[in-house]
Formats: sequence, C-alpha cells, structure tokens
Amino acid sequence: MSEIQLNESLFATAAGWEAMKQARALLAADKVLSSHWGAPVLKGVVQADANSYRSGLVIKSASDMENLCTCRDSRQWGKICTHSVAVGLHWLRATNPAAAASGKPTSSATTATNAGGSALKQPSSPAPSKPSVRRVQRATGESAGEPAEIFIILPPNLEAALAKGKVMVFFEGKWRGGRSPLANLPVTTAFAFSADDTRLLDVIERLAEGDTPGALMLEAAQFSDLLEVLAGHPRIAIGRTTAVTVRAEPRRVPLEAFLGSNGEITLALGPGFKPPTVVAGRVLWAAGATTFEPLGLPPAWKDLLRNAARLPRSRVPQFLTQELPLLEAGCDVTLHFRLEEFVFEAMTPEFRLSLSGGLTHLLAKLECAYGGRVFVAGSSAADQAGWLADPTQPTRYTTRDLPAEQAALLRLLRAGFAGNDAQGRMELTGQNAVLAFFARLYPKLQREWKVTLEERLERTTTNQLERVEPRFEVTPSGERWFDLEMTVQSAGGEKFS
Repeated sequence: MSEIQLNESLFATAAGWEAMKQARALLAADKVLSSHWGAPVLKGVVQADANSYRSGLVIKSASDMENLCTCRDSRQWGKICTHSVAVGLHWLRATNPAAAASGKPTSSATTATNAGGSALKQPSSPAPSKPSVRRVQRATGESAGEPAEIFIILPPNLEAALAKGKVMVFFEGKWRGGRSPLANLPVTTAFAFSADDTRLLDVIERLAEGDTPGALMLEAAQFSDLLEVLAGHPRIAIGRTTAVTVRAEPRRVPLEAFLGSNGEITLALGPGFKPPTVVAGRVLWAAGATTFEPLGLPPAWKDLLRNAARLPRSRVPQFLTQELPLLEAGCDVTLHFRLEEFVFEAMTPEFRLSLSGGLTHLLAKLECAYGGRVFVAGSSAADQAGWLADPTQPTRYTTRDLPAEQAALLRLLRAGFAGNDAQGRMELTGQNAVLAFFARLYPKLQREWKVTLEERLERTTTNQLERVEPRFEVTPSGERWFDLEMTVQSAGGEKFS
C-alpha cells in the first residue's frame, strides 16, 4: 500500500465543502481536544453540542475511507462527518501549520508532537476561507492534450446507501502518469477526454460548485442526474472490481387500468412485475445488483411502484385526455374498459343576474348554473373550471361554456359596468348610466336571463321608474302614398306625440 498523504484537499473531496466549513468552525472554537495519525487510522476527540465524540477515519485510499465517529450522522448514514474532518484538520495544524494552511501533503512519517504520537490541543487560529476553484484543465481544439480517462467508483454498500437516499461516488483519472483521484490530476497539464468523459466532467463540476471532484456525496435526485450522463459509460464499477452497466434504453412498465361502477379509475402494476429499488429524480432509475436502467414510468407516478392509485371522477377527464398518452409512451398500459364509453360535452349555462344598490350606483353579480352547480361567470379557478361528472352516468362528463360566459360579461361591460372581483361583482355608477341600463339592456336581459332585484332596488324602480315604449302606425292615403304616425305611450296609458 502506498503511503497515505493527508491534506485539506483529501478531506474536502471525501466530505464536501459544507463539512469542511463546519469542521473549521469547530477547530476555530477550540472544540478538538486531541488528534492522532498512524496510517491508516486517524483518531481524536471532539467536544460539540455538550457531547464528546471519539472521532476518526480509517483511510485506505482517497476513495476508500471508513468513518469511526460515534455521532449520529456516522452511525445512521455512514457519511464522513464534520467531527472526523475536524480531527484531521487539527492533526494537520498541530504537525505542520504551513501545510495545513497551504494544503501541502503531510505523510504518515511526520514527527508527532509528543512521545505518544498525539497532537495535543493547540491555540485556536482563524478558520481559513475556502480555496479557489481547482479544476482540471481540458485541451482545446488547437491542442492535442494528454489522453486521459475517467473511472467512476460506487461504494460497496451501494444498496444500503440507495435505501438511505445518499450515495458517495468517487472519480479517478488515468493518464500516462498513472491513476489517481480525479481531483489530484496536475492542473498545469491539459488533458484530452472523450466526449462521454467531457459530458461527465460538466455534470460533476456543476455538482461540486466548480471544482473537479475526487468524490461527491449525492442526494437521490443528484445521483439520478449523474446516471443520465453515465448511460453507456464503459468505466463504472463497485469498489473498483465489479463492473456496473448503466443502460440508456428505458424499461417499459406494465400497467392495468380498471373502471369502477362509481366512475373512478384504478391504476396498478401489471401482474408479474416486481418493483425494483428506484433512484428518483427527473428520471426514475431501476437499480439492480450491477445495472441501472431508466424506467418508462414518469416520475409523477412513482408511487405506483408501491401501491395502486385510485383516481376520483374529478381527475378522470384529465387522466384520459392528458396523462394516459404520456403513460402509454413509456409503459404498456392495458385498459379494462373502452375509451369510446366516455362522453365529454359542453353544457348550455343558465345565466342568473342579481342586481342591488340604487339609481346612482348599481351592483351586479352574474352567475352561471350548470345543472345543480353554480359558478361565477368567467371564473377560471381550478375548483370552478374543467369537467363536471354526471352523477347519473359514470362515464359522462360535461364542461362549462366559457365563451358564452365571456360573451355575457361583455354585454354588461358594454353597458358601462366595470370590475369583476373574486365574488363576481361589477358596478355601474352615475344616474344617467344607471337609467340608460334600465331603459335599454335591462328589458332584454329579463327575457333571456333569470334576473332578480334586491328588495330595496325593486321598490325604487317600481315607484320611480316608468317605462315608455314607442308605437308606430302606418295609414294608406292613396295609391302611392301613406301616412306615418309615431306615439310614445307609458304603462299607465299616458301618450306623448
């Protein structure tokens, strides 16, 4: 085994910059009580959150570390924790302050600070800031560059890591200078990567916030994104020895859909399909022992892999018209009913106009009745739009006639009404405008809509308004002549010439 080199880059690659930041804070707060390094074991004691943690790492290589800390993150998640990183930083500072600040390696042969090989508690110093971005140089089109290949190493406990939703992935680079963690490739050399490795670099450097990483702790969604770019990659392994295949062709999922007597649809996995371990992100990935393959099942339907889904009638039209075609694109869907059984049609609304106020300020509310359901005219809220289930027929659905509703509102707007708040109220101000409405549009609306007046307004219009209507009379007065007479008569019988 080659000599292990301890430096900040090693710890940052293994644990990430967030853990490094917290570890520096512990170091600056004088919380690390002791540290000891004897390859391959790093150990020490950290005081944090009123607890003392015996922390450390077994460091076999840059891509093979075991956390020894007694904290919950270590025991439950198996991650490289802040406490163990803080012990490492304490050792670096105690044995070689210059190396700790610069990131230069400290070998296992470094002289300890006392006979027992332990670095004792040292005076605190300000936590250093995050180093500048360290990125592998890529050859440009004009430069051939050093040929290099990227290897992807998944942890031996991959199945357990997937179950917990976090996976540590290691990246190594191979060139004529040998094979080492990808982050350790010399930054002064321009490397020529294949198209697959170039796409991989783009993704992992984005996940590492600009750095070329030697390892990344990835959430499930991030690991899913990584798998997309790893499809077909030839150098993926579990623990360096077991080859892993990431397929590009989606695996079709068998589904069955049943129509209940109440009109609801039940969707379930087809018989014989065993739900796999799934990595969920923008794509669902089925994880096997040594394979990953995308599932044709859309991520929005991932719960189908555990339980059947029952769709209420309010969702059936959307499912049949929008979601079913998407499912059929990646799944083998068997329908135990005929789509021709379903009827979707628009209904004719009954308009209901309620008026209140007075002769100088009039309020109107226009509603539309579709059978037993009433909506504010023109509303488009999710609970007031879409398809309505026919309670008497499980496969029949109706929808509102929104163009007719808009046309009805336009009639009121042209009459001078303004606004249409959440309750559907509109207002008309000014005596002349109100009187013109009652004289011109109101009689037509009474014939076409169901119009109701507030009691006070009805009393006002009855007592103070009287409608007059014109009467035309044509009288013959010769072979090619006629007389025309027009009179205006009120409901009470009064006539005006």
